[in-house]
Amino acid sequence: MDLICTSPPYWALRDYRDGDESLKGQIGNEVSPGEYVESLWECTREWIRVLKPEGSIFVVLGDKYSDRADGGSASAQSWREDRAGCLPPGKSSTAMAPRKSRLMLPERYRIGCLDLGLLVRVVIIWSQPSAMPESVTDRVRVAHEDIAHLTKEPHYYASVDEIRTPASNYERRPGARRATPPGQRRRAMADTVNPLGPLPGSVWEIASQPLVVPEHLGTDHYAAFPMEIPRRTIRGWSPPGICVKCGEGRRPLVEKPGVLGQNNNPDGRIRSTIRGGSAEWALRMSNPDRMVGYACDCLQPNAPTRPAVVLDPFGGAGTTSLVAATLGPPRRER
Repeated sequence: MDLICTSPPYWALRDYRDGDESLKGQIGNEVSPGEYVESLWECTREWIRVLKPEGSIFVVLGDKYSDRADGGSASAQSWREDRAGCLPPGKSSTAMAPRKSRLMLPERYRIGCLDLGLLVRVVIIWSQPSAMPESVTDRVRVAHEDIAHLTKEPHYYASVDEIRTPASNYERRPGARRATPPGQRRRAMADTVNPLGPLPGSVWEIASQPLVVPEHLGTDHYAAFPMEIPRRTIRGWSPPGICVKCGEGRRPLVEKPGVLGQNNNPDGRIRSTIRGGSAEWALRMSNPDRMVGYACDCLQPNAPTRPAVVLDPFGGAGTTSLVAATLGPPRRER
């Protein structure tokens, strides 16, 4: 597999059923949160087995607040007694945290992934502007979930130029009544901005997306994540094609026309705008870098390619598969 992008069922959120009975062995319906993360680690071991060394794993995972399985209240003292062995462990969520506390399931899962030998490259915050309202009065409303980016090796396939946001020359200063003049805009951008645009940050504001299931299927899916999540991960961390000769994924080729016909980004070539490099910066922005094609490790990368393989182990609604099929090889031909 070249990329794994998935979202496991969240613990104790829903019960998948076969008629009048719960499906046996379903992930997310374990007796305790401890058993739940053990199930996730068992799955992750299999993902590691089938993932290429240069591949990535993206896991969307939500958390839950602690409460007793029997419906009773659980104070911090009763939680300590549970942990001390006064009550059988693993029979309620108090085995991991006192009542009203977050269980920290995403964090526990990621720590276990380190023990499995994975690298936790970054934790992306999926900010949800349309998150469900809550009736709590003593904390803020939860409006985010975690997306963990995991890899097997320190060096892995990435084509982040694919997901950069095109740079804008429009900047409005606080309190300004009209747009900043062009010359000042260029100076304000500074030479730390990539000519292809800035890289998305670790907070992704993505609205939830309703899933419309064909009526003849006779089913509903209330936990499908929006298509924008697999779209970004596939474009940024899945090759557009795998060279059949060298076996490497094709990476973007960026043309750097640059200042006065030279490379845009040589070390020390372009001075800071603060140190008198404004004219150079203006030239650079007037002739920005651009993506012109794709290449692999072959000296003459004209061998045919085969499609990359993207896996969603919990593809209940097929969102990841749909996006992967839509973003197949034809999308990146230049």
